[in-house]
Amino acid sequence: MIEPSDIGYVLPEITVLGTALALLLWAAITRADRRWTSVSIALTGNGLAALFMFMRAPADDAAVQVFAGQLVVDGYSTFFRTLFLILASLAIVFGAQRFATAPLTDFAALLQFSLLGMMLLVGAADWATAFIAIETMAIPVYVLVGLTRFRRESLEAAMKYFALGAFASAILVYGIAWTYGLTGTTSLAETAARLTAHGEAPWILFALGLVLVAMGFKVAAVPFHAWTPDAYQGAPTPAAAFISVGPKVAAMALLARIVTLAFEPLAANIAIALAVIAAATMILGNLAAIAQNDVKRLLGYSSIAHTGYMLVGLAAVSQTDGAATFVGIPSVLFYGFVYAFMTFGAFAVAYVVETQTGSNDISAFRGLAQRAPLPAVAMAIFMLSLTGVPPLSGFLGKLYILQSAVDANFGWLAVVLVVTSVVSAFYYLRVVVMMFMQDADASVHADAGSVPASAVVADTHSAVIAAVAGATVAFGIVGGGLLTWAQSAVSTGLL
Repeated sequence: MIEPSDIGYVLPEITVLGTALALLLWAAITRADRRWTSVSIALTGNGLAALFMFMRAPADDAAVQVFAGQLVVDGYSTFFRTLFLILASLAIVFGAQRFATAPLTDFAALLQFSLLGMMLLVGAADWATAFIAIETMAIPVYVLVGLTRFRRESLEAAMKYFALGAFASAILVYGIAWTYGLTGTTSLAETAARLTAHGEAPWILFALGLVLVAMGFKVAAVPFHAWTPDAYQGAPTPAAAFISVGPKVAAMALLARIVTLAFEPLAANIAIALAVIAAATMILGNLAAIAQNDVKRLLGYSSIAHTGYMLVGLAAVSQTDGAATFVGIPSVLFYGFVYAFMTFGAFAVAYVVETQTGSNDISAFRGLAQRAPLPAVAMAIFMLSLTGVPPLSGFLGKLYILQSAVDANFGWLAVVLVVTSVVSAFYYLRVVVMMFMQDADASVHADAGSVPASAVVADTHSAVIAAVAGATVAFGIVGGGLLTWAQSAVSTGLL
């Protein structure tokens, strides 16, 4: 039964929805791209959503199920909702000054609608709610990819992403239908209780396989990754920065809740399946990235590899006295948080180079340290952190995941992670060499309407880049607090 008090727990989501509608109304009224007003509306809405979220946090760190068990408000959902509010706000500020190829108000409204889906997704405690939240998150993202519709590659990427996304959604619905047919419930917690009675029946494993395949598309795991580099390359770079982190981390959060809650009785099978997928994802993502000259495609394959790293943590299941424990979930939360800042920052710098030179080719980064020192230093931080170089946050994230893999007796998977991380150093450090050890290529000219190649960036981009670079360094030095928060989120979550 739905209680009136339930409304208070979803005030953050209501506020985000209201902000998105207010942006659409503002665009209809003004019929002009008054971007700073749009930025103010979006940031105010996200700030109020964050305020409501912490004011209405459950007492005593309890997990509160609302709307007849459809949603859960717990430490786990609060952790991710905080991250998503930060990312959406950064993306809107990032696009405020130079993103002139599309109306910023439309861009901000689409971000807010996708943000709404992500916030609902991490709190979903029912199959129906999870599916609705996925579509609420994904549909605006398809539009974001094709937002610069005058570019052929943007439209092509949007159509590919939409077609594969729809295919993944169909598989997910099929998997949910099988699960419901076998258990007679759409509640994730009830699903686990009723699966226990069935054991490891073939049809149960078939339903699990369908769900894993569908979620593999959403998180860009091998072999369901083909859309990723095309979508990132075709999307306008401010949109790609958001798409590469927000929806991916949200889908990973849902996958973690599904495997630890709904399919917990099949933990041993899940661990093996995820370990194999993680190894394939790390290997293919890193090897394919080596051959890329387009930085956005390089970051696309890089994000596939980092999906593999997070899947290692998700596959870390420890068996104690016959009971399965997903020991790696806190490391997945930590890594997802720091990964978001590293990758978002890398796309932000890529957009600076794109506006200066009109190119996304890696050669456009030549001499960046001479003409734009702040973005160059920040990009070096992001590349080194993605590699896993101490004392940056990427190193701590990989260390925690490695530890969880070893604790779960997945030593071979830990070896794959280390080896592929070493391989990744080749293409990450290649960007650093271009920026600091080579002079600018005189053959690279700025496109018409873009800033001269000698310009030094001094706008909202600089603020965003400095903020995410600072976070990348800070979480590497004092990351213990973030890990403690992640552990608390797991212990107080419906997992």
